[in-house]
Amino acid sequence: MDEAQLKKSVSPFRGRILVTTGILCLVFLASWYGTEMSLHSLLSGAGYMKEYLIGNPELAGSSFFPPSLIAADIKTYCLAMLETLEMAVVALFLSVLVAVPLSLLASRNIMKILLPGRSMTAAWLRRPIYLLAVLIANVFRSINEIVWALFFVSAVGLGPMAGILALAVHTSGVLAKLLAEGNEAIDPGPVEALSATGAGFLKIIAYAVVPQTMPHFISMTLYRFESDVRSAAILGFVGAGGIGFYLFDKVRAFENGDVTTIIIIIVIAVWLIDKLSAVIRARFI
Repeated sequence: MDEAQLKKSVSPFRGRILVTTGILCLVFLASWYGTEMSLHSLLSGAGYMKEYLIGNPELAGSSFFPPSLIAADIKTYCLAMLETLEMAVVALFLSVLVAVPLSLLASRNIMKILLPGRSMTAAWLRRPIYLLAVLIANVFRSINEIVWALFFVSAVGLGPMAGILALAVHTSGVLAKLLAEGNEAIDPGPVEALSATGAGFLKIIAYAVVPQTMPHFISMTLYRFESDVRSAAILGFVGAGGIGFYLFDKVRAFENGDVTTIIIIIVIAVWLIDKLSAVIRARFI
């Protein structure tokens, strides 16, 4: 390839790139006007936002600043944050138990290991199993955690259990999708080498697939744990336990100083989890 061809191949002004960029711009503009987005409304409404943050001087505790520093309340909120973390931990373990086997069935290359061969029977079985696994994962992750929480609150009542089940179902769908993508991106060489020796499904998974997917698995699991902590902090809005219960109660009562305190506790907890995740990633990835 000469210099002229090289410049042409890497040029950002190729016809395909220009057409794609134009389509994306049209989609963005259509979405912007279709949703009635307006910078003017945002700028003109900034004053109302400021008034809301400052609060009503005649209503005690309506201002977001300063945060509430009542020791007994802070202790209560910290214990509720601990419950939120416990909800996320249990939900993560349950979701992994569902997502790992589901991700194997939702991976085309893994299905060829599970049901090898080119016979009509193997091909006929692989496709419906794969499609069913993908469908289950799609249903699990398409429904928001709050909606799942509403379902489980009606089944098991108010409290952390409903929140745990809601997080577990949604996260299992998300993790199954993410892990399946990792499975399909592995190097087929080790798999083919073990298959040629006559190794069974479990040995191929253990010695050829897992070593390649483990860094991806750890990264995605940590990411979902961070997400579950944030989501668990909101599930209390529908009675599913955790610090979200207090957050919703204080927002509804316009006790905004307490709202700021709760938000600070959530931010600190998420920050600490992020630091812990960074340490784990540096150690294992």
